[in-house]
Amino acid sequence: MKIIVFIDQIVSTQVKLQGVDFFDPSKVDDVDLVINPTSKNAIEGALKLKNTFDAEKEEEEEGAKVTAVCVRGLKPIKALREAIAMGCTDAIEIADDTLYTEDPLLLAKIYVGALEKIGDFDLVFLSAEEQSSSSYAVGAMLAEKLGLPSVLYAEEIENIDGGFRVGHVLEGGRKIVEVPQKALISTSDSQYFTPRYTSMKGILNAKRAVIPTWTATDLGLSANVVGKEAASLQQVSLTNIVIEKESYIITEGEPEEMVDNLLSKLKEDEVKLGA
Repeated sequence: MKIIVFIDQIVSTQVKLQGVDFFDPSKVDDVDLVINPTSKNAIEGALKLKNTFDAEKEEEEEGAKVTAVCVRGLKPIKALREAIAMGCTDAIEIADDTLYTEDPLLLAKIYVGALEKIGDFDLVFLSAEEQSSSSYAVGAMLAEKLGLPSVLYAEEIENIDGGFRVGHVLEGGRKIVEVPQKALISTSDSQYFTPRYTSMKGILNAKRAVIPTWTATDLGLSANVVGKEAASLQQVSLTNIVIEKESYIITEGEPEEMVDNLLSKLKEDEVKLGA
């Protein structure tokens, strides 16, 4: 079984930067760059299936392989080495300044190009949300372009003969579906997809791994297909939202009086307390 998992890299939310600084390589250290947490959920889903397949395979069968592919990120190679440290078999970096990935449709086209170059594959994993673009559409677009059955926002996966049984969330309910082995699945952040920790063996494998870099030309794509001029959705601006919060300190009066004054102030400011 050959599983492809698409991931993206973001700046850690723990880093205190302003607006465009998040996308300025000169202001971001390597340690600040992490795999998108939702992408880690996708990696975990792929690795769970790999472990299950490897446990069930016959002695003469080849084990399952999980290939991580990263297109979005300041330094994708770092994210890909972490993916290998988690347990992925190998990885591919796609880096080209002509690629415009803010448009979900163009990103789906890039993923199609990557899969066509990879060749044979069985299952495609990606996160339900491209966090760096806040788009939930990529999975559906990619499945449509590939002509594959898809389950979006999966909660858990079970191996069955010839395919998978997948549970996913509906508004106010839960649905179980079955898909063939060749399919696309986007993962939620359910407990089933809680990412595993890296192992020492995985870290050593990641350090030794040779990770190829593909360009748009390698994928058979040109700027008029996946460049900014081809995008129907373009980023107009990127600004940091600063929320000004008023603070007040009540220091006078007896404790009961101070509590009453505090509650009166909260009511005046329409601050809701409790669930």
